[in-house]
Amino acid sequence: MASELNHVIIHCKDRRETGRFVADLLGTEPPVEFGPFTQLSTSNSVGIDFADHIIGADALNLAHIAFLITEDEFDATYARITERSLTHWADPGRTTLGINHYDGGRGVYVMDPGGTVAVEFLTKPYGNPAK
Repeated sequence: MASELNHVIIHCKDRRETGRFVADLLGTEPPVEFGPFTQLSTSNSVGIDFADHIIGADALNLAHIAFLITEDEFDATYARITERSLTHWADPGRTTLGINHYDGGRGVYVMDPGGTVAVEFLTKPYGNPAK
């Protein structure tokens, strides 16, 4: 059976703020409102639905979303990150500031304004330097 990812739901502290934050860094169209979600569409038609967390702040899990982008898109995204003086890391553990160069590409991690969603931008998939 063929399958493809259609959408994911990311719980966060403020769905609208996080949706706008991610769209702004990517330089894409603003997200749209649909019921209890703020939806962002990717270029490969995968939807990211941001939802306000309603269970309680103590139960809110950290989320991680990664965007595979071109080198030119990375330059533009990284410029938006630095223009906003956003703290950014080269690794998902947030131990090294800056960007990484894994497998001949570049990658960077930032946290959403609510501190619950790690947003990653990378130019090459990790673990396969041939791609």
